[in-house]
Amino acid sequence: MDFTLSPESKMMVKAASDFCEKEILPIADSIIENNDYPEDLLVKFAKVRMLGLAVPKEYGGVGTTNLNIILIAEELGKTGTVCAWPMLMNNSTAETIYRWGSEAVREKFLPPLCDGSAYASTAFTEPATGSDPTAITTTAVPDGDDFIVNGAKRYITGGNKKGYGVFYVKDGELKDQKANVTALIVDKSSEGYTTSAPWEFMGLEGMNCVDVFFKDVRVPKSNVLGERGNGFRILLHWIAVERIEQAGYMVGLGQAALDQAVKYTKERLVRGKPMAFMQGIQWMLGDMKSRVDACRYLTYRAACIHDEEGPFDVVSSELKIFVVPTIQEVTRMALQIHGAYGYSKEYKIEGLFRIAAHAGIVASSTELNKTIAGSALVR
Repeated sequence: MDFTLSPESKMMVKAASDFCEKEILPIADSIIENNDYPEDLLVKFAKVRMLGLAVPKEYGGVGTTNLNIILIAEELGKTGTVCAWPMLMNNSTAETIYRWGSEAVREKFLPPLCDGSAYASTAFTEPATGSDPTAITTTAVPDGDDFIVNGAKRYITGGNKKGYGVFYVKDGELKDQKANVTALIVDKSSEGYTTSAPWEFMGLEGMNCVDVFFKDVRVPKSNVLGERGNGFRILLHWIAVERIEQAGYMVGLGQAALDQAVKYTKERLVRGKPMAFMQGIQWMLGDMKSRVDACRYLTYRAACIHDEEGPFDVVSSELKIFVVPTIQEVTRMALQIHGAYGYSKEYKIEGLFRIAAHAGIVASSTELNKTIAGSALVR
């Protein structure tokens, strides 16, 4: 498989790198300080054609490859900020709506997600469940042309931002109440829709993960994605996409950690000479470089399989198993190279190390993905 980037991909990488330099890095400190990103962040992404990437142009999208999405995610990961996530959430949610939405749904909901006027959310997790569809308690009870939705969702990225979300609920009209799940598009400005304050995490400052509460929220039946009761299949596709996007982000994060380590070893003097000339340090840097490269090409491979319409759910789980702990170890090694300074907030590596910790439990746990990949071998 040839990973020589096309001229289009090289152009998108350059555009993403320039965007990060101009728009993201200058606001990195304020995002941490305010625990939020600017309201116009998505509009800025839209202006440089980084929204609606997998959506055809007739709906306001770009119509590019999934590999290009991963290349952009990698550049955003290098910033060590959460700015990748609202952008990726808009893209993956838009792709979900395009894939399973009716023509009317596409025409209504896709353009705002592509032009940055609406923030997307996708919501399955609840206080009592993270992976089990049978444990969902949020319900959608039919009432004329609408559903009446009641319940709560947890850790919903951008749930407090204006726009739309794809919410997974138990359909009150279907007979199989044990496992049936329906995907509904919900306008987050709907009456009865409220949120908690954002959760505070050890990293990912500004992520805007909130609890969402539904109190008799009316949602038109026309907002159903796919077939009623078949929402879990839609969710599994979205999560597989999210895992590949997360891997792209982690590759960028690992590259940033490696870059910080190289920079530090060139500047830090030991007995009058840069640390970089110490053999032990060079071994660590070489080890880190090989690990980042391995993660990078495995991630590119998964994105290419997605582009080729091949089955990528198991491949995305394999990414989770390998990329997450590998990049986490790269950030740990970079921190170790910095010595005591690596534990100081004055150095970027401290933040990169904390952010890397999220990946083993977000976008499905590493352990769950071991089950997915392992069971695929014996089925």
